[in-house]
Order: sequence, then structure tokens, then C-alpha cells
Amino acid sequence: MSYARAWKAIHLQPTDRVAQLENLDHPLFMQELIGYDPWDNPIQAYADVYKALDVDWIIAIPRRVVRLNEGESKREGADGTLYTEWGLSGSSWRQRYLFREVESVLKYDPIANEQGEELVTPEYNQKVLDNRRADQELMGDACMVTGVYYTTLFQFPIMVFGWELFLEAAAGEPERFQRVLEGFAEVSRRNLTAWAAEDVDLVFLHDDIAIERGMVFRPEWYRKRLFPLYERLLEPLKAKPRTKVAFVSDGDYSRVFDDLVALGFDGFVINGCMDLGGIARRFGERIFLAGNVNTVVLTLGSPEDVVKEVRRCLDEAKPAAGYFIHAGGDLPHNIPLDNVRAYFDAVATLGQRR
Repeated sequence: MSYARAWKAIHLQPTDRVAQLENLDHPLFMQELIGYDPWDNPIQAYADVYKALDVDWIIAIPRRVVRLNEGESKREGADGTLYTEWGLSGSSWRQRYLFREVESVLKYDPIANEQGEELVTPEYNQKVLDNRRADQELMGDACMVTGVYYTTLFQFPIMVFGWELFLEAAAGEPERFQRVLEGFAEVSRRNLTAWAAEDVDLVFLHDDIAIERGMVFRPEWYRKRLFPLYERLLEPLKAKPRTKVAFVSDGDYSRVFDDLVALGFDGFVINGCMDLGGIARRFGERIFLAGNVNTVVLTLGSPEDVVKEVRRCLDEAKPAAGYFIHAGGDLPHNIPLDNVRAYFDAVATLGQRR
């Protein structure tokens, strides 16, 4: 059973083949696997595909379907969110924010939330929890479904204020902005207390603290401003002996990796711009790892390149007691069909351990 394989991997126990975490959104490949058009019943299609592929850990089954009309390059939702093509579920980004100047950011109280920002509300958090539970019920013991707590702390002001205002406030008025950051930390602590009450095997936390070239701020900023607040919001989860906690960020967060391990995270998604082999050698007996497959190789390379990329990740991850192979940029619709076939075939073949 794939749930059992995922459980073993997060507990650093041997598995019969390499465990696998994937976010697949490739309608042509999906139809080839399940024998029907995934647009007809997307939720069931995702479930059937993940079962057919024997994937062990998934984040979620998308509930949003975005099918653009001919000639459309994007579509705007009622709330101002923009959507563009990305498999079945679409890719989204926000353009409208409730804040227009730095002073309004510095005066904002995330706990009182007088402006009515939906992302900060307990109801929004509960909806994410309810969806995770429904997805796990649909998948049963076929795989582990974690959902993702997306706005752990650094991500909260990005999502609420937008990058520009967040950076201007955090860099220009760090002492005043700290009160706002502490408010977001308290919101996350309350939200993660609800996640802890679910008593699940794995909670997955997302926070985009880095970009492709490295950290957004100097590491000292995180150590002074962010990580002490991480300790507090992680407390409800770390109080649950059964629950493991995994972390993911965009980009290369290598410069603070030791700090994150020291905070008590049990596992990490390692992006393609990071040194999987070095991390596995240093920490592989203490934490589980996932990722490092470069989606650029899957998209632009040949099937032979894809096989080499899978082999590279499996070789570099050998020192890690628990490892999930994973395409860090996900598996969207624009990967050539031959390459996505080659990827799953290579994982199935090269990932065997018996």
C-alpha cells in the first residue's frame, strides 16, 4: 500500500521501492492512463491517476478547473484573481490587494483583521482542512494526502500585501513591521493548532523564504525576525508525537538549512537548485528528503535525459534513510508525453530496492 510506503519513508524506514511525491496536471497523460477524458470528471480523474501510478504522497486533489476558450490567454475571476492555462487546474495569481501604501501595511493587525482579508480568517483555514480530509477519504490507503499550510509566516505578508509593499515595509521599517509579522505568527499558531487537532501522520508547511538565486534577505534577518516566531507557531505540531512536519520553499534556501533542521522540521523538499547529495550526506540519517528532479530537464530534454535525471537523484539521495523522488516544478501539461512516460517508467524501474 502506498500510504504505508509514505509512512515508512517519513519514519526513515526501508521501503520496497523509492517513495514518490508528485503534483501531476497533464491531461493527455492522464487520459492515456485512465482511459477517459479527465475533463469529464476531474476530481475522480486525479484520484484514478494517482492510484494507477502508485504515487505515495500527494498534496491535494484540485477542485478548481480552468479551461480557457480559444484565443484566451488568461481569465479573471470574480475576486480579481487571474488564471492561465496549467493542465486542468490552471495557474493563478492575485492582482488586487486591500493595501495601497506602506503606512497601511504597518498599521495592519492580522488578528483583528478589520480590513476583512479572507486568507487570515479561521474559516479559510478550516476549508483547507476540510478539503484535505475529503481528499484522504477519496484516496483511502492508496496514498498519503497532506494538504499544505501555504502561508506559514513569510508567505502571509506576500499574499496579503503583495511582494512590493511587503519588501518595502519589512526592509524599510523592520522594527514597526515586526509587530505585523508577530500578528501573522499568532494567526498561524492558531491555524496550526487546528491542524494539530487532526492528529495526522504528516503536516506540510510552505513558506517562500527564498528565490532561485538564494535568500530574499540576509540570513541574519531570518534568524532575528522569522525563526524565533517559527518556534512558537510550530509548538502545537511538535506537541503531537505522531505528527511529522515537512517544509518547502521556492528557490535555494541552503544558507538557512541548518537553522530549519535545528527548529525541528522532520523533512524537506529539496529544489533542483539545491545540493541534494550534500544535504543527504549531512542530514540523511536525521530527516527525510523529497525532490530535486529538475522539471526543466523533463520539459526540454530527451527521454534519455529524463532517465539520467532520475538516476542522478536516486544516486545522490542514497545516504538519506527516507527519500521521496519528486519533480520540484511539478508535472504540468507542457512536458512532452514521451518524457512524462519516461519519467514514471524510470522511477518504477530504477527505484526498485528488492
